[in-house]
Amino acid sequence: MRPRPATSSAVRFIRYRGAPSGAPTRGALALRPAAPPPSRPPGARPPGLRLVRPADGVDAEVRAVADAAVRLVVEILAGTRPAAQLSLVAVPPVCREMARHGSATRRGARIVPPRVLSTRLQRPAAAVAETTAVVVVAGRVHALALRLEHARGRWRCTALETTAHGTP
Repeated sequence: MRPRPATSSAVRFIRYRGAPSGAPTRGALALRPAAPPPSRPPGARPPGLRLVRPADGVDAEVRAVADAAVRLVVEILAGTRPAAQLSLVAVPPVCREMARHGSATRRGARIVPPRVLSTRLQRPAAAVAETTAVVVVAGRVHALALRLEHARGRWRCTALETTAHGTP
């Protein structure tokens, strides 16, 4: 996520626009094919790369907070959890925006349970972590990005971007 201006909202809902109709595509995504990788001798690794385990360089505490925040946001968007519970892991502006945009479910309406398909976590700075997730909300696949910052001994979600839309 890019640094946001001071006047912007803490939560950003992004409208997804697919490829123009009639555009040739391969599969579900309209991407250009990648150039083939340069040939290497069998068994040789690319220069400058090393094998890492999934947990290398990532603190278990920040991963747990990131996973919990992703689950909370997805459940709020699906309407299975009240937005007030996000206050455990998010700053007040994020909580207010999610409460305003959270999904409104009709009484007795069937709710499809949300799912988290995959998550990624990176640490661009010592007190900052950014996580991205691919989630399923109401039977549709969406992207989710959260920025977590460490302050006063706690990791808190300070910004959120998603393609999933709650009630405007």
